[in-house]
Amino acid sequence: MAREATHKVVLDMPMEKAWEIMQDLTVPHKYVPGVYKTKMHTEQLKGVGTSRRVWKKMYGFFPVELDETVVEWNEGTGFKLHLHNGDVDRAPLPKSYFIYKIEPAPGGKTLFTGTMGYTFWGGPLGALIDIPFVYPGVKMEINNVVRAIKHFYETGTTPTS
Repeated sequence: MAREATHKVVLDMPMEKAWEIMQDLTVPHKYVPGVYKTKMHTEQLKGVGTSRRVWKKMYGFFPVELDETVVEWNEGTGFKLHLHNGDVDRAPLPKSYFIYKIEPAPGGKTLFTGTMGYTFWGGPLGALIDIPFVYPGVKMEINNVVRAIKHFYETGTTPTS
């Protein structure tokens, strides 16, 4: 069963400026909490097929490597990243993805929407673990990422925990 967690913030900047920052796929270590390193897999830096590897510390100390590949690119408004580990879907959250989306907001500002979606293993039995334990963590993660994106986009500085 697929599940999504979404968080929205208003960025104090025009869409063009937000898009300029958003489309730079080389810098998630500057705004995604826990990510400390990014390496591009492809020479291509924009559009469908662009791929990178990120290194993250889970819970502050467990190192995790994760590949992210652009599977959808909407020029000027956002993109979708497939989260995986090489040729294998990311376990224990197979078929997981992250969507970055921007749209106009009143006063020349920009509404940023971040969504993380995934399918948890185990069908109905897995839902007994997913709903009370996994989904709240995913929801908290997306909230933290989107708040950190707001800070980075508006100040140009990496947020602290």
